Parts: sequence; structure tokens; C-alpha cells
Amino acid sequence: VGDRRNKSVQQKAVKAAGMRAVREALGKKWSTVEAFVDSEPMPVVVKPVESCGSDGVKLCRTKEEAKEHFNLLMDSQRKVGAQDAAVLVQEFLKGQEYVIDSVSRDGVHKCVMVWVYDKRPTNGAAFVYYGMIPVDADSKEAKILIEYTRGVLDALKLHNGPTHGEVMMTADGPCLVEMNCRSHGWDAAWVPLAKALTGGYAQPDVALDSHVDGEAFAKIPELYPCPFKAAGQTVMLVSFFPALSNQRLAMIR
Repeated sequence: VGDRRNKSVQQKAVKAAGMRAVREALGKKWSTVEAFVDSEPMPVVVKPVESCGSDGVKLCRTKEEAKEHFNLLMDSQRKVGAQDAAVLVQEFLKGQEYVIDSVSRDGVHKCVMVWVYDKRPTNGAAFVYYGMIPVDADSKEAKILIEYTRGVLDALKLHNGPTHGEVMMTADGPCLVEMNCRSHGWDAAWVPLAKALTGGYAQPDVALDSHVDGEAFAKIPELYPCPFKAAGQTVMLVSFFPALSNQRLAMIR
């Protein structure tokens, strides 16, 4: 597998392994993806080939909107000197998006938590985070998602360390959105909740063990506890008002 941070490389590897992957086109010029856009029902998702979270991701409802965002992303990537700048145009996956957090050592994949995203269209953006809800490991959805994600990790040859997989549960089963070769983000605000849910461990601790303490890693179960040992969810505060500039704040003072 080539650059495993590259979202297009990921999808091609998953497809080659015989699993559901997203329909897509990758290009540095609009002309290379235009035929795909013409063949795909609207809306489509346009995003950088490498990014974090929802940075640069836009749901485009017309061909003109897709072209405009494609060119905007290419221009912005060139300005910051990105060597492998490219833009992905993908099918819009309809369904519920989940997060599968894993840690691996020598090809042994341990699922430390599954979350379901609460994303809503807000302030003109299609994907705004409102929070995450932990998913019972014994649920039908979790079982399907965990099995699929372990297959993705094998397809990408991600045999060691933490991973943060985003998967859409569609009408025809799970489909990879992207696999992040790192621990879950959100400035680790979710860690105290994860430790309460599992009874003492969370992904960053297990990730460290996977690299430096094989014995401690071996003691972590392959699947997080069911039922949970606590209850809760993570919440993000969303502002519905524009930020005030420093100049305006000074005037108010």
C-alpha cells in the first residue's frame, strides 16, 4: 500500500480486498473528474485527498458548485506548497456515520470503542459536529462495523498503532469514509468518558502499550466491555452567531 494517509489510496486498497468502497474520482484538474461528476447523481462530496476532520469537505449539489469547490481546494493547496495536492470527488454516502477506534500490535486489532456521530447541517455547512454517542459492543451495528473495520486495517496493512476509522452504515452495508492512522482527535476531550465506559482504559493508553509494553497490550480485551460500566456522551457547543472581530470587540469595550 502506498501513502496510507491518502484517501484515494485507502479506497482502492479496500476495493481490491473485495469490500465495499466509495465511488470516486481523483484529479489535479477539473477535466480529469468531470466525466465522473456527470455520471454520478447529485449531490457529490468534494474534499482534499489529505485532510483532517471535515476540513475542506463540501457537499456540492450542482456540477457548477462542485467545480468551484474543486478549483478552490486546488488553489489553496498549491498556495501552501502541498507536493501531492489533489482533490477527491466522491459519491454521497447516505446513512449513519460511525467511528471505530482501534489499536493494533503485530496485526492483532483491538477495538477500544465505537461511537456514532451526531452531525447536522448548520450555518451553511453540511457537516457540523454536535457530539458522539458510544455504541453498545453487542449491538448488531457494532458487530458489523468492527468486522468490516478489521478487514480495512488488514487491507491497508495497518498492523501496529492506533487508528481512527470513519465508516458510513449504508443501505447495502458499511462503507469506509476514511481511515486515520492516528488516535481519535477532539483534543482527547472524550478520554475521561471512554475510561469510565471501559472501566479504566482509553485509546491513547492502549496505543502507548502497543509500542512499548506488549504484556500490558495483551491484557486489553479484543473488544471493549459490554454492558458499559458508565453512561454518557460527548457534546460539542455550536455557535449560531458570527464571531466578533478584535476591532468590534474594542468598540464594544
